[in-house]
Amino acid sequence: MPVKDSPVWFPVFVTEILVIFIINGITIAVFARIRHLRKRSTYLIINLTVADLLVGAVTAPLLIDHHDEETNVLTWSRFIIMAIESVFPVASQVNLFLIALERLHATLFPFRHCLITKWLYFKFIVGSWLVILLIAFVMPSLPRHASPYAWASLSTVTLLVLTVCYTIIIVNVRRSPHSQHHGSIYAERKLSVTLLMVTAVSVLTILPNAVYESIPVDLREELLNTSGFDTHEVVAVIYLVGSIVNPLVYTIRMQAFRKALRNLVCKSTEPARVTALHPHTMR
Repeated sequence: MPVKDSPVWFPVFVTEILVIFIINGITIAVFARIRHLRKRSTYLIINLTVADLLVGAVTAPLLIDHHDEETNVLTWSRFIIMAIESVFPVASQVNLFLIALERLHATLFPFRHCLITKWLYFKFIVGSWLVILLIAFVMPSLPRHASPYAWASLSTVTLLVLTVCYTIIIVNVRRSPHSQHHGSIYAERKLSVTLLMVTAVSVLTILPNAVYESIPVDLREELLNTSGFDTHEVVAVIYLVGSIVNPLVYTIRMQAFRKALRNLVCKSTEPARVTALHPHTMR
């Protein structure tokens, strides 16, 4: 049964889409309104948040409407739809990849990292989107049996980079001789926990999709027909959870972001309070 006709999966996907849009939208609004949060260390996080927002706003609706279509004919319209479906999930994974490498460089070479200009970040971001578009438009042109393996390979590379980078970062932080000074022990432990959460969430949301896509297409279809279990829908739901949790892990655990979010909420509710206290102003 197509997702859009399912009384179970359709509400689940719609709920995920709304949550992804709201959480990532709030995160982008906070970064847009609070200037001091827009700095080099958050450029890639903002870029990831934009990609995750578009996963919910564009990819998920297309997934609901088109993933049940079974055809071996690749028309131009289907090619464009499949490419657009691929762009933002690829962007999310590539941004996780870049953030891991950037954090690794900041940990191993802190002084050299301080010399990186914001324009270099912008160049990396623009360059990454060009690579993302190239990957997204190559994926649909692959043979039907090769495309899943390409997705599995991309997910596997992302997971390996995340695991290796964050493992090195955590080991380096814990062995740092500066951890006993200036009260940085708590901050470094919190950083270690944050990095572990990022790695764990990424593994838990990407790994099922990587395993699923690595199964041969014929075997996968045979298992689906015999078991009757909605494996594709379960894997898709788990994958979309990453677009919900990533912004929370990267931003809500940042003290400056939490303070900015509270200030933004307080400012938005302040006029309502004034109106409630002074109703004569409405006359």
